[in-house]
Amino acid sequence: MNIGDAIHRTVMGATKKWADVEKKTIRDKHRGVRALERYYRGVVREPSIKEAAFSVLSQSYAKASGGGRYPATARQVMYAARPLIVDYTDKPLGKDFDSYFTQTLLPEYIREHPDETASWDVVYDARGHFTEPHTKKIVSLGTLHVRRYLAGAHDVAKAAADEIVEALDLRYPTSGPNGRYRDVLFLEKEGFNDLLAASQIAERFDLAIMSTKGYSSTSARTLMECLDGVRILVLHDFDKDGLGILHTLRHDTTRYQFTQPPDIIDLGIRLADVKAERLEAEPVTYSKNPTRALTRYGATAREIDFLLTQHQRVELNAFMSDHFIAWLERKLKAHGVKKVIPDTAMLVSAYRRAVMLNDMNNGLADLEKAARKVSDEAAIPKARAKQIKARLAKAPALAWDDAVAELAEEAENGRSVCSC
Repeated sequence: MNIGDAIHRTVMGATKKWADVEKKTIRDKHRGVRALERYYRGVVREPSIKEAAFSVLSQSYAKASGGGRYPATARQVMYAARPLIVDYTDKPLGKDFDSYFTQTLLPEYIREHPDETASWDVVYDARGHFTEPHTKKIVSLGTLHVRRYLAGAHDVAKAAADEIVEALDLRYPTSGPNGRYRDVLFLEKEGFNDLLAASQIAERFDLAIMSTKGYSSTSARTLMECLDGVRILVLHDFDKDGLGILHTLRHDTTRYQFTQPPDIIDLGIRLADVKAERLEAEPVTYSKNPTRALTRYGATAREIDFLLTQHQRVELNAFMSDHFIAWLERKLKAHGVKKVIPDTAMLVSAYRRAVMLNDMNNGLADLEKAARKVSDEAAIPKARAKQIKARLAKAPALAWDDAVAELAEEAENGRSVCSC
């Protein structure tokens, strides 16, 4: 610890009680004004936390979502609402306020105000996965994933009948970073995936996106190590666990030892970001003193003072959606993240492939027209349901539409033999 840090810690320790009193005085003054307003309006009873929350939820969602431009996680809305609620009522919020707000108050408000909230895009983290039989389509059980899945589940028969043969994809086939990306954006949580998708960060900066819930798994670190020449840009909360996750990505553990450590870049949040972006902190306590761990994780003396002496932490969710995207864009540009243009050999190969596929696509319309004529004139078996049932009885693992396809193929082969 240098002398500057030592002086800073000493001054902060000596003035902490005075600062706390000043903050309480300002807070009480605001509450006093609110109480006086309620008195003159004839409202004597102190509003409940629910009433306070409901009175500020509309403006809180607007703030969290950037005026409705982006999706907002439930926790982002909570961060926007919490200081307003504290200012509105003297009732203590309690240690379980976060879950009470996101799991009870917010859903209840949306249910009770359907017209106002119809356009709201509040999302919750995925808490599992849903898998279809046969198609193997996997749906993450998060708000937007389920919404998109259900939106595509209607009028299936009509969509299949009207389906047009898809044109061949002109995009050059790549697997891995070569010709596709040079940087991976790693988030220690999954709740920001929908916001990143809405802002097209991955597409605009040619970024791969990786997210985990908490500390990275062995498979995640294996992938990072094997992405040769790729940088890993890490976003994390500013607390003990966030700094620990960053440290784990850079160092060996008992479960995983790097052969070639990946190039890890810390994007934040750090204390400098908290101050510069004026992010709201929340109280935190630790059962054991983590000073030694924080020092090992690379925390500065001032950061340790903030986390332990001031008992504060700051989540990525403290960013409102538009604020987060603007901050992230500045970080990416500062680290030289930009669009990928591959070498000449790949460009030439991609050009020749695009010319070939364009020529093939031009003939697809005629092929489809001829094939539809054959389809429209095909004789449909009268006992088709019985045939399908019999076939599925012999092969229970078969899907019904696979059985239909087999029957159609057999009939077509029979017609081909007869025509000869």
